This record gives sequence, structure tokens and C-alpha cells, in this order.
Amino acid sequence: MTRPVSRRPGRPSVLDSRAVAAGALRLWTERGFATTSWQDLADATGISTRTLLRHFATRSDIAWIGVAPATGRLREALAGAAEDAPVAGVVRAAIVESVSRDPRIHELAPDWLRLISSEPELAATAPAVYQPWIETLAGYLSRRRPTAPAAIGRAIATAYQAATFAALIEWAEAGAVGDCAESVDRMLCWLETHTP
Repeated sequence: MTRPVSRRPGRPSVLDSRAVAAGALRLWTERGFATTSWQDLADATGISTRTLLRHFATRSDIAWIGVAPATGRLREALAGAAEDAPVAGVVRAAIVESVSRDPRIHELAPDWLRLISSEPELAATAPAVYQPWIETLAGYLSRRRPTAPAAIGRAIATAYQAATFAALIEWAEAGAVGDCAESVDRMLCWLETHTP
């Protein structure tokens, strides 16, 4: 049974978006994404429907809440890399850094990964959601390889995003044992080693 997130009486001044996402994910795991209403989400999270709608335009926005912070971590890691460091190593390290090591997130990650990979509405929004992550990486690649066509940078960044997602799905399907960031690192090492 899904328990509501505890809150003080009255209107919250700051919405704990991670708590909302955790409550929503538990509910979606139990009942399914398509059959869960905004009122169901309000009951599960302890946040009014009106407040939820003020912060999230769609239910998909709740489901994808972790991608923007991951993009921020990727951006910071790339910005902090030495300009003369090998590109492949910087990219791999930055992508691994973009994967959260927060134990609370790891606990929810397998259910989240199953949800976003199986729910048609979420799968349809995935390309737009991941675009800032891809553009961040493509921008770095273009700066480091200015003679390469911009389309090549975007294609390589898209391939890295697909490999990262595949590693996360494989980690979840294998029982979510160990650190998912390490699973991503192994996948990207393999990709580097086997790319001509």
C-alpha cells in the first residue's frame, strides 16, 4: 500500500520534488502509469492536486524529474575537465559522474527504469527529455574537436546516451546489484575498447 508523504497542514512553501517523484513512482508501480489520476497522485504524495499541477504540467514531468539534475552533473563534470585531457576519458568520467550515487535514488531506480522503458507515453517523450543531456555532451565534443561536423558530435552524444541507458536497464534487469554508475562505467569502457 502506498503511504502519503507526511507534510504540515496548510500550503507547502517549497515542494519536495524528489518526495513527490518517489510517491508517484510507488503508486505507478502498484497501479500503472496510465490508470493513475492526478487525484491518486495527490492522495499518495500528500500534496494537493492544485499544487501538483502548479509545479508539473504533466505526469510525465514527474516521471522525468531526475534527468535535469543528471544533465547538470554532466555539465559540471565536463566544465571541470582539463582541456588537454583525452576526450574519451573525460566523456566517460563525466557520464559516470552524471549518474546519481544517492542511495535513495538507487532504491527507486530499478522501478523508474522499468517504468520509463515500458510505458508508451513516457517512451514517446524520452527524446525531448534527453535532448539537453545530449546537447551538453555534443557541445563539449564540438569544442574539443572543432573541425568535426556538428552532426558528428550530436551522433556520438546520442550513442553515448543510448549506451548509458542500456547499461542502466541491464543493471535494473539483473537485480540492481551494486552501483549503477559502475555498470555505466563498464559499458562505456567496453564501448571505447570496441569502437574503431
